[in-house]
Amino acid sequence: MARVLLVEPFYGGSHKAFADGLARHSEHEFVFLTLADGEWRRRMRRGAQELAAAAREVSSAFDLILATDMLDLPVFLALTRPRFSHTPILLYMHENQFTYPRLKGTTFNSWFGQINYLSACAADRVAFNSEFHRQDFLGALRTLAWQPNNWLVESEISAIAAKSTVLPVGVELSWMDAQRREPARDLPPLITWNHRWEFDKSPEVFARALVRLAEEGLAFRVAIAGERGLNPSPALLQLPSLLGDRVLHHGYLESKDAYARLLWESDIVMSTTRHEFFGVAMVEALYCGCFPVAPNRYNYPFLVPDALHARSLWETEADLVRLLRSAICERPDVRAATRASAERFDWLKVGPKWDEAIAHCLHAPTRP
Repeated sequence: MARVLLVEPFYGGSHKAFADGLARHSEHEFVFLTLADGEWRRRMRRGAQELAAAAREVSSAFDLILATDMLDLPVFLALTRPRFSHTPILLYMHENQFTYPRLKGTTFNSWFGQINYLSACAADRVAFNSEFHRQDFLGALRTLAWQPNNWLVESEISAIAAKSTVLPVGVELSWMDAQRREPARDLPPLITWNHRWEFDKSPEVFARALVRLAEEGLAFRVAIAGERGLNPSPALLQLPSLLGDRVLHHGYLESKDAYARLLWESDIVMSTTRHEFFGVAMVEALYCGCFPVAPNRYNYPFLVPDALHARSLWETEADLVRLLRSAICERPDVRAATRASAERFDWLKVGPKWDEAIAHCLHAPTRP
């Protein structure tokens, strides 16, 4: 059994759920070195400095460091030298800052992308939460390498690719079985939104589709869940006034059991996001049997069963409206297929893959 130091500057939300789940389901011992979730830019700018200072209070020896993409890994190693000079390092990429959507009116800050790139250079192994993410990150590096005055060393792109792998996020699923129930077939189908309410999820596209189909006279119900975030979309805030009593729920569900019940009672889960490196919320909804309507890009083609792609994955907003209309009218029962697809990411199946990857890092050559 190895002792692993998990270094996470943003210990909240999905990052916290991942860290806690891995520690529970791994055969290895984990010690956490973390900062609470907060303003993400501040965590990326200062997290390595703060965690390097905190590391002095952790006196044990470690066989491996597992760091996430929010950490400026070279700075952390420099400020803790020479302590971890010969400790293997696995970098886990939840997101990457090269292709993460930017708020309208803001400019691209290459510093955050550079942190991801240099951290990948410094790590012994780099794991991405999906193959889409791995290709997305490497593609961004190759595109940047063609631009004048860039700060990349092209040979490092090949080196990162060679030491990269894919390790999915584990998701706790079986706990939701206690809340299982059947959708009310005598009521209009229930469409659920279980994502953040902010710009990068494009909630205005979701709202436009619902309003259009309501104007056509289609019968459906809507539940708006998920966290509001710091800048919730006006499009979602206005939906109750636009859709009236079609809106069954509007707001974040504090209770996990209430969230699970909502997913089991839902017929359709929707995403209109501008990015998705993995998709925990979609996995949870698929496990509960929801029919997915999502973009035909990002990681969704991998999450959604192949047999549903033509009916579920949209290219344009017009496609979205057409597929949603069909899902409302036909109300297909795809629960067995979606549950099987989601079960691939249960921690009981993903945990052993992580243990295998950790064992590989322990025995692979480390940087000189």
